[in-house]
Amino acid sequence: MELDNRTLLVVVTFSTAVQTAALFYVWRMQLRERSVALLTLGFALVAVGTGFVASRPLLPPILTVVAGNVFVIAGQAVTSLAICEFAGRRLSVYFPASLAAFTAIAFGFFTFAVPDIGVRIFLASLLTPASFFPALRALLAAPSGPLRRTYWPVAGILLFHVIVSFGRGFGLLIGGPVAELFAGSVVTSIWFLESFAAVNLLSLGLILMISQRLQLELDRQASYDGLTGTLNRRAFERLAEGEWSRAVRHDQPLSVLVLDLDRFKSLNDTHGHDAGDIWLKSFAELCRGLLRREDLLCRYGGEEFIALLPQTSLEQAMQAAERIRRSVEGMRISHNGTDIAVTVSIGVATWNETVTDLKTMIAAADRALYRAKAAGRNRVESSEAG
Repeated sequence: MELDNRTLLVVVTFSTAVQTAALFYVWRMQLRERSVALLTLGFALVAVGTGFVASRPLLPPILTVVAGNVFVIAGQAVTSLAICEFAGRRLSVYFPASLAAFTAIAFGFFTFAVPDIGVRIFLASLLTPASFFPALRALLAAPSGPLRRTYWPVAGILLFHVIVSFGRGFGLLIGGPVAELFAGSVVTSIWFLESFAAVNLLSLGLILMISQRLQLELDRQASYDGLTGTLNRRAFERLAEGEWSRAVRHDQPLSVLVLDLDRFKSLNDTHGHDAGDIWLKSFAELCRGLLRREDLLCRYGGEEFIALLPQTSLEQAMQAAERIRRSVEGMRISHNGTDIAVTVSIGVATWNETVTDLKTMIAAADRALYRAKAAGRNRVESSEAG
């Protein structure tokens, strides 16, 4: 059975319009994120463009040929811009504007000055890969992590669409002169069918990308302190229990630091809570820089922090605590023209035969912290010293 290419293109137009509505709904639900808005705009432009192309010869060529292809290429480039922004790679807004301008000039020339539908089809077959190349590059270059589970399938859909686009251009070039876009060409039918599949699969993949990132953000908010970016207490206790079990199972050292900024209430009373917040964020950043990647850092409450150090002996933990203490002692934070200094007291404990669980070890470090406070603050004390 011979497929009607005009009907296929109308179906592509309708499907793209439906996916535009779906993306618009996602945009409304996703707190109006810019990248999702750009995706919606990109799909909308493609829907308008394919609608114009499908309207020939009912509308004049300036709309069905020139404007139609400009909208399609611009829409694809805007979609590429949105994917790049979503993936954290910068792409200038001049990219879709430049492609649209080139398309308008080229299609205007080969429509009115030197009419040649074969050249126009070949150009469109090259401009589609060009418009999606930045998005492909951004998705394939994404760092390893959970987002790759959706990034790479979307990249696969785009890559297949690009390959089919190249095939369409060279297939029609080899097949000889083309008289009319909707002529009963197998190559054109395949292109329209693949475009229909690509629009739907791409939209689904993009929505999954958006949903996954939202879920990761919700997980992050549920696990991390909003001010300092450190683990919150619930997440720390969950992860710390895993480290405790591993240390006991493999008979490996495990140490904990309990850190408390000295006279922090006085700082808040004197300089205001904004200054206190700056100090808390700076202190957390300093600790992250001095601790290892595998160490767990948590804001345990107020100005108190806790750090769990896997495979770390008491002596090594004392050295790490002393590095933090000295760094804090030498740090100054400028607020409203005033340099503010703070010190930290630290209690250290490690797993041994008298420590039966994680809570006992933390309690031992907490008692060591109180001894450091009682001894004058700005000190590191070990649980074994008492």
